[in-house]
Amino acid sequence: MKKYIIILSIVVFAFDSHAQSNILNAVSPEEIGIQNLDQIQSDQDSFLDYDYIDDRDILWSRIVYEKIDLNERLNFPLLFPINDETYERNRKSLWRVLKENILNKNITKLYFNRNDNFKDPMTFKDIMEVISLSEEINGVAMEPEVIKSIDISAYRIKGMWYFDKRQGEMRYRLLGIMPIGKNIKDDDGKNNTDLFWIWYPSIRKILHKELVFNDQNNANRISFDQLLVSRRFSSYIYKTDNIYGDRAIKDYKNPGLESILESERIKKEILDFEQDMWNR
Repeated sequence: MKKYIIILSIVVFAFDSHAQSNILNAVSPEEIGIQNLDQIQSDQDSFLDYDYIDDRDILWSRIVYEKIDLNERLNFPLLFPINDETYERNRKSLWRVLKENILNKNITKLYFNRNDNFKDPMTFKDIMEVISLSEEINGVAMEPEVIKSIDISAYRIKGMWYFDKRQGEMRYRLLGIMPIGKNIKDDDGKNNTDLFWIWYPSIRKILHKELVFNDQNNANRISFDQLLVSRRFSSYIYKTDNIYGDRAIKDYKNPGLESILESERIKKEILDFEQDMWNR
C-alpha cells in the first residue's frame, strides 16, 4: 500500500500545471487563463487513462461507498469558490465545473439517485428538473434558478479497491460521484438531498482541464481529476457491497460513534489486505 501511495504522489507532483495561464503576458484581463498551444498539448499529454484490467488479474476486490463532507477543511478545494460569478475561468469549484458541462451537454452519463448501480439513466429534462427551478411572475417566465456552488454540501463517491495480482499491489478505481445539495423544490431550501450519480470515467477528461486552487503555491496546481483519482480528500465509508443486499452501515450500527468505528474498521481491513497478502 505504501508503494501505491508513493507512486501516486510522484505522478501528481510531476505534472506541469498552469495556475493562471498567460497572466504575465496578457495585454488585457480577458487574455488571462488562455493557454498557448504548447501548454494545451502538455496538459493533454499529462492525462493518464485508466489501465485496462483483465478480470482474471483481480485477486480480490471490494466496492466501497464514501461521503466527502465539504465542511472539512481538507475538502475545501472541492467547495470553493462558492460564488460562481467571481471568477471567469481560472478558478472554479467542482460543482461549477460539473454544472457548466451538464448544461452544455458535455456530461451525459447521469443516473437517478435511487439506484447506485448506474441502471437508471436520466435525460437532460430530468436533470434540469433536479438542478433548476422555473418560476412565473404575473404570467411572465423568469430566468430559472439553478443550484449554485454554495448550495452543495457534500459528495458521495463509489469506487473499487482491488488487488492486482499482475502488478502485485492494491489499487483503487473511482467509478461514480454524486453531489449532495439543496433541494430547490423545498419551500425553505434548507433540506439537502442526493442529486444524481455521474459515471466518473466519462468525465475524467473534463475534470483534467480544470485546476484546483493551491493556497500553498498558486504556481503548482493539480486538476480535479488528479485530486480525486489520487484520493487527496477526507471521506468516511457509509456502505460496502455485502451479502445483506449492500445494506448501509447505519442499518446495523447506531449513528455516531458506532458507525464511525465501523467505517474505520472496514477501511483498515481494506488497507491491511495487501500487507496480509505478503505475510501469508
